[in-house]
Amino acid sequence: MNDLIDRIFRTYNYVKLTDIGRINLEFYKHEHTEIANYFIINAIDCRGFENDEVEVINALEQLENKYSKSVDSDNISFKQQIIESFGNAKEASQIDKNTSAIYLLLFENIENLNNYRNAVYSIEESPNYFKRYVLPYTQKQIEQLENSLSQFSDRTLVDALCQIVDNEDSYFKLVEGKELDSTYGLVIRMFAKLPFLQYKFKTELAPEPIEKQVERALIDKQIKYHQILNNNETNIEEILLLEDDFKI
Repeated sequence: MNDLIDRIFRTYNYVKLTDIGRINLEFYKHEHTEIANYFIINAIDCRGFENDEVEVINALEQLENKYSKSVDSDNISFKQQIIESFGNAKEASQIDKNTSAIYLLLFENIENLNNYRNAVYSIEESPNYFKRYVLPYTQKQIEQLENSLSQFSDRTLVDALCQIVDNEDSYFKLVEGKELDSTYGLVIRMFAKLPFLQYKFKTELAPEPIEKQVERALIDKQIKYHQILNNNETNIEEILLLEDDFKI
C-alpha cells in the first residue's frame, strides 16, 4: 500500500523526506515550498489484533504521542524532527495548520471493522495537531488493484483509478454493504481519504429539452398541427388547408 500511495503522491508532485527515520511513519511535502501541504503516512498492521477494538484504537492513538513527545532524552519528537528537516523558518512555522495524517490500516478481513467503525473513524474528528484520514484496506484489495491498474497501462495512474471507480453496479453493491473487500471499495475510499486525489468526472452533454425530443419524434404533419394549435389565435382555415395538403 505504501508503494501505491507513494506513486500517487509523486503524481501530484509531492516528495518523501527520506531523512526522517521512523518505523511505519513517512512524511511528504510538496516540491514547491510555496505550497504548504504536508502529509504524515502512518501505516498500521491491524491483522494481529483486528478483532480487538481497544487494541486498534490504541494503535491509532500512538501517532499523536510520537508526533508531540520525545521517546526519551536522546530522541526528539517526530514533529521536531520534521521542523528541523525544513530549509527555512517560514516553512516550518506552517506545519501545525497545514499537516494531515493518513492512517493506513491493514486488515485480514475488513468486515471486522464494522464492529467498531464509529470508534475508528471518530479519530478523524480530533482537533489536535493535524487533520486525520483513516483508510482501511486488505492485502487482497491491493493485489487486485495492482492487477486492475496493469490493464490500463496506457493511462495515467489517476485516470486509471477514475476508470476503475466509474462503475455504477459496484457503487450500489457497496452502498448495500456488499463486496466491502472489492477493488472498487478500496479505490472509492482512496478518493475520499486522500485530499488531493481528484476524481475526473466524464464530460457529458446537457440532456435535450423534452420539447425538442417530442418535436424531433413527430412527423412533419404533426409538427404543423402542433404549431397551429399552439398559436393563441387558432385559425380554422390553416387547419383545413393542412388537411388538403396531406390528402392522397
